[in-house]
Parts: sequence; C-alpha cells; structure tokens
Amino acid sequence: LVVASLSLLLPLLVLPRPRRLCRALNIHRGGPAPSRVLAVAVEGVGAGRALGSHRRGGGTIAMASPSSASKESSSGDGGDLDGCSTREGFRIGYLSDVEGHWDYFLDYVERSNVLSWEEAERPPSVMIESEQIKFRRLALRPGARFVYGGDAVDKGPGDIRIVRALASLKSRYRDRVHLLVGNRDLNKLRLPSELSESDMTRDVDDIPKPFWNEKAKSLREYLENTREEKSVDGAKESLDDVNTRAERLRYMFRHTLGCPDTFEFRREEVRLLKQIYGEYPPDPDTHDVTPLREEVKDSTELILIGVSDEEVVDSFLYEMGPEGSLRQYLHLSSIAAIVGNTIFVHGAIDRLTMKYVPSPTTKFELPKSLPPPFEAPYAATPTDGKIIENVHEWVQNLNSYLHRGLDDFVARPEWNEERTSRGGESVLAIQCRPAMWGRSVVCNSYADGGVIATPDAEAERKRATRAARERSDPVQFEGIASDAMDPEPAGWLSRHGIRRVVVGHKPTGDCPAVLSHEYHGVEVVAVDTSYSRRRDLAGDNDGTAGEGEQFGESRGRAIAVVEIAGEDASSRNWLETSGVLACGTEYSNRFPILGGPDDDGGEDDDDDFGDRHLGRRLSDGWWVKAAVPPNYHLCRGSGRFVEYDIRPMEDVVDDLRLVDA
Repeated sequence: LVVASLSLLLPLLVLPRPRRLCRALNIHRGGPAPSRVLAVAVEGVGAGRALGSHRRGGGTIAMASPSSASKESSSGDGGDLDGCSTREGFRIGYLSDVEGHWDYFLDYVERSNVLSWEEAERPPSVMIESEQIKFRRLALRPGARFVYGGDAVDKGPGDIRIVRALASLKSRYRDRVHLLVGNRDLNKLRLPSELSESDMTRDVDDIPKPFWNEKAKSLREYLENTREEKSVDGAKESLDDVNTRAERLRYMFRHTLGCPDTFEFRREEVRLLKQIYGEYPPDPDTHDVTPLREEVKDSTELILIGVSDEEVVDSFLYEMGPEGSLRQYLHLSSIAAIVGNTIFVHGAIDRLTMKYVPSPTTKFELPKSLPPPFEAPYAATPTDGKIIENVHEWVQNLNSYLHRGLDDFVARPEWNEERTSRGGESVLAIQCRPAMWGRSVVCNSYADGGVIATPDAEAERKRATRAARERSDPVQFEGIASDAMDPEPAGWLSRHGIRRVVVGHKPTGDCPAVLSHEYHGVEVVAVDTSYSRRRDLAGDNDGTAGEGEQFGESRGRAIAVVEIAGEDASSRNWLETSGVLACGTEYSNRFPILGGPDDDGGEDDDDDFGDRHLGRRLSDGWWVKAAVPPNYHLCRGSGRFVEYDIRPMEDVVDDLRLVDA
C-alpha cells in the first residue's frame, strides 16, 4: 500500500503546477480580490449577497464565504503567493448607457469602489422642509478615476438628475473624470430647431422622414393616427388640432429616436422636481446637488402635482439651453478618452472608424459623396475628413471636432430660412452611421446576440459593406456589428500603447461582453445591460416586469460594475467585472494583467493572476462571460436573440485546452 501510494503521489510532486485550473478557479495571486462576493451558482435573487457582505468606501472590505471569512485592504496590500506581489495603486470605474434609469444609477453608485455620495447643504432656494429629502453630491473616492461612456438619457425618469450629477462630478474632478457623448445625448441637439416656431408653421408634408430608417412613419401618418385615437363618437379633431409641439416631440421620440416612453418619463421627473423644489426649472443654485428621497413615487402628494404637455416640451428645451443639464454635460464631454493603456469610446474602433476624423462641414443627411474605401490603405479627401496615424492625436482631433460642432450649435440652434442648415450639423452626423458612411466611432458597435462576436454578424457585415459599395447606399451600415476580432485596428492601437478598448452603446446581455487579449493583443470590453431581462425566468412570462425586476421590464435584475485596477494606468493593470446576472446570481471576476511583461500568455509570475478563460469562445460557439464557481456563465446568440447556459469549470477548461491545441 505504501509503495502504491508513493507511485501515485510522485507524478504530482514533479509535474508543473496546474496553471490552467488555477486560472479557471479565479485564484488571485496577490493584491486585493475584486470588491464583491464571489458567488456560487445559486439560482435565485441575491445568491451572492446571501453568502456575505462588503463595505465600500475605500476602507476594509469584509467578505464571508460558507467556509471562511477574510479581510483585505482596498489599497492593494494583499498577500504574496508564490513570490508574486501585485499592489494596486490605480483604479478607474466605468459606467455607460444608464439611459435615465435612476434606480440603476443609485445601485451602481452603491456598488462602486470609485463613486460615492457625500452630504451637501440644502440649497437656499429650496423652501420645502422635509426630513425625507436629503441633498447629496456625487463624489470620487481619493485617487480614483471615472469614465461615463455616454447615453445618459431617454428610457427612465432620471434624465435630469443623472446628467446634473455627472456634470457636477466632472466640474469638480476635471482631470480624473471623463464624460463621453453617446447618440442619445447628441441627438437632442435636434430639438430646438425641430420644435421651433418656424418649423411648427411649415406644412407637415415638408417635414421629411428620418433618412436613416426607411420603415419609419412620416409625420403626417403619425398625426393622422393620432386623430383617430383621439376621436370621440366618430368626431375627429382637425390635423391642425393635433399638430402641436407635444405631438411633434412624441413623434420624434417614437419614430426617429427609438424611445417612445421618454415623454411620459420626463413628465414623471418634472413632477418630482416640482414636488421637491416647488417649481421647475429650479433655481440654478440647485444644479450642483442631487435630491434623494425614497418612496417618493408612491406619494399621493406627488401624484396630485400637475405637469402639462407644454411643460414637458419646455423642459426638454430648457435642458438644452444655457442653464440646462444636457447642454452642460455635452460641453464637458469628449468623443474619446485615453487613460494609460485603455481607450474609451461610446461605439467602436474598427476598420472604418480607426484613424478617421470627419470634416467639420459634414452634414446630418445622406452623404452625396461616393463611398469611401472600406479597406486599408485608408484615405480621405479634404472635404471628407482626414486620416491621423497617431492614436493620441486622433483622439485630440475627434474631441476638437465635437466642441467645434457644439459651438456651432450654440451660435445657430435653429434652421436657416431654407431649412437646409442649422448649428451642430457635424455633431448630429457623427451619431448617425448612414451620415458618416458607416464611420461613426459613436454609433458603430461590436456586440451581437449578447456576445462580442458572432458568425451571423460577420456575414451581415460583409453583405452590408458589399451592398453599400455596389449601390452607393450608406443606409446599409445601420445596425451592423463591427469586428472586434479584426487584427488591423488592434495592431494600430497596440503600436501606440493601447491594450484595452472599453465601449457601451449596444446591449451585451446580462453582463459585459469581453474579447480576451489573447486573440490579438488588445482586450475589448463592451458594457450595456439595458436589455438583459430573461423572459424565460419571468414568473408569468407575459413580458411585464414582476417581482425581482427592480430595474424595469428591459433591464430586469442585471447590473454590471466594471473597473480597471493595477499598479498604474499604463501598465500592469487588469479588468474587474462584478454585479448581478439576470437570474439573480452575483458574480465577481478578475481578468489577466495587461501592459506588464510577457502578458501575451508567456511564462512569468503573472500567469495565474486573473482568469484567462473569460472572454474566450468555446468550440461549439458559446462565449465564456462570467465565472460563478463551480460553473462558468455562458452566452451565445444572434441579433436580438440571446441564450444562456452554465457549465462546470472543468469542462470549460478542457474545451479551451482543445481549442488552443
């Protein structure tokens, strides 16, 4: 028996350490573990939280597991395993596509290791006295940084408060906070011109359909339908009666901006602000603070406050005016930001957008020019734009393009007499792919089917590019997905020290969609959980939000916290993702180090740091999206169809070993 036992043990003593398995189990080699409970795969709400707790705020993080409890310093003074000590001296948080969801925003801040709320004095102009109303100011934790990735508005009752909080944060931490523009932020530049008195007096047939959506209804069709809906006992209102600013705005939201509920969400928020401040718009001395009041939506007093259609329209115009929240946000924003070895944009950096800066004379319309070359080598004419080889200069030029366009909007916010030009045309163009011949770094996007890349997306991309060239039809680019696995943009970024791209814009299922850096040297991170509710888990499956769907019908339970931490911004840093999956299970993952020595998978002391299986595609097409020991959370899909699965970690490790072979 002794001899037999020794014969079994001897190979284990001389074999190399099982690094793949170590990675699969998400063993962290030194430094702080992600500041969230590492949950087991328990189906149910808050499974991870049931296992332990954490205290945010830069102090001690206490986490309890079923078998043990541990404490680690968030400053990075973690243990030293196998002689490898990794200390955290840098942390940046990322959030994108909140789209007015106030409750989601509050929960994100609560979970964040970067943001917090600090107490603020009651503004002098606030006359109402209520212990239920507390005023807070969004704050950045010491030494931390933060990027908001765009699309702050449209699909929830928190547009004004969220945008005010972000703008205030940026104004107080200018060098450590970056606000990016998304299409939903930029397209509000249309409102002053398209709701102006001169546009309201035009014949409805002179108002064109959205050129980027061939299936959209015309304004006349919408108004005729509205007449039918408002008819009483067969008596219809005249077309002039329904051709109001409110109906024009509802038409824009429903048929040109893809957010049919925005009008009523704004009514709800204005009602709340009138309740708190006694008037709307409130005094400008309130802009720097955020009112927080729980259970206010259930208040009878709040429901009794009236907000007319005209007040709703005026609120959108006010927020785009000189004192408005969205105007301030835009003027504090950028199209792109680089922090160390990471670049942030709202949409995507692909073969069409890389190096390209549009001409400031670009108009928000179908381009009259011939299709540009869609393959390398890239070229641009002086009237079309310019190509900039250095990625840092490219970002600077993109941001100059933005602010030049915003200044143009301020100078002439309404149409000219011929309705052929208005201020901000170039900025409106960059948030519209057809207007840019598919070269919009704001609106191009990677994600498809809840993952970072799919075969169907590749086929559709090739078809659309070919059709755009053959038919000179830029509308073909609307809705296609960029190629995150393309080595051409990755090589360009790598040559300039960029090892990670972080974007939002396109839904990624119930957690971030990541492409491992092992594919081409650049890690691609897409984060947008705005459509993450799993209807297959809904109790009644009728498509309505039920118990546990705290973030609404589309978001459901899912929330994602994305942070980058490490020794510094430019090297030896890593991605951390945490939050709640659509099924209610909490997760907390750390990805491999980027920017350090031998971070391409070579033999060095960082090999076991982080989980190298995350962001990989299995042999059968499923993507590894999150670790929830003892399983991996998998996803695959196409277009709007998304499906999920879980598999034991050992099975995933074995599959990827075969893929690598």
